[in-house]
Amino acid sequence: MTLVALIIVTAFLTFFLGILLAVPFFGSDIFVLIAQASEMNTPQDIALLKYLQVVSQAGIFILPAFVFAALMSNRLWHYLQMNTLPDARQMLAVFFLVFTILPGINWLMEINAAMSLPSWLQGVESWMRASEDEAARLTEGFLATTTPGGLIANLFIIALMAAVGEELLFRGILQKLFTNWLGNVHLGVLVTSVLFSMFHLQFFGFLPRLLLGILFGYMLVWSGSLWLPVLAHFINNASAVLVYYFYNRGVITTPAEDFGTIHNLPLLMLSLLVSAALLFVIYQYRKKGEKAEVRF
Repeated sequence: MTLVALIIVTAFLTFFLGILLAVPFFGSDIFVLIAQASEMNTPQDIALLKYLQVVSQAGIFILPAFVFAALMSNRLWHYLQMNTLPDARQMLAVFFLVFTILPGINWLMEINAAMSLPSWLQGVESWMRASEDEAARLTEGFLATTTPGGLIANLFIIALMAAVGEELLFRGILQKLFTNWLGNVHLGVLVTSVLFSMFHLQFFGFLPRLLLGILFGYMLVWSGSLWLPVLAHFINNASAVLVYYFYNRGVITTPAEDFGTIHNLPLLMLSLLVSAALLFVIYQYRKKGEKAEVRF
């Protein structure tokens, strides 16, 4: 309840402050511009949406996580498990894992997208698909850039801020809370991953995000450092940003949604075997000894 209250308060305060700071750059009719920005008809609309994304990332994820950790412990960085770096071999394995597991993630995405609800829930399914389409439209609008400046902005907002913010809240805070509450680290990882996937409100991508959440969760458990899932999350998002950028520039011809997709079953199985081997490397070099506030 304290965490939820913090998220509400910091989200409101950062939005209010963000609006005040936006007026000199976007004009005094900022609320009218916000209402129109979702249409993404002009570069100013996209710039405003990206600015609001930064504000929301700070208010919903980053600030409440730090404030909550400060309230819970006088050793903030230790509580968030950001006081140490993971093993270098774990970081190298994570770098390759993000790419080797991509075919499996895309395969799971195809299965998830093909799912259909019963006929008596068609209204719900229509709403879910409309939400999915709107999220995809916003993503396309954000990533439709061909300038180096736009690329840097996207890497900062979509890759860096999202990785740090979401991992702070979900793995740094929620996974710790659920692990201690349920008394089992595996249930803590699973429940947190379900919430992580649900939060994105992209229902036909629920399963692949659930898998990513589980991977990020165990990366924290095995390394004892939040920086490892942050690194994995950043590489995952940054690679998507780069693929969109180079596709828009005509450097590559494979659309971002098809990048890493393998329809050859033996190659798909090989990528999954390599991914399993890399996961074993991460597990093998796990942090030994007692982990703060984690019970098995």
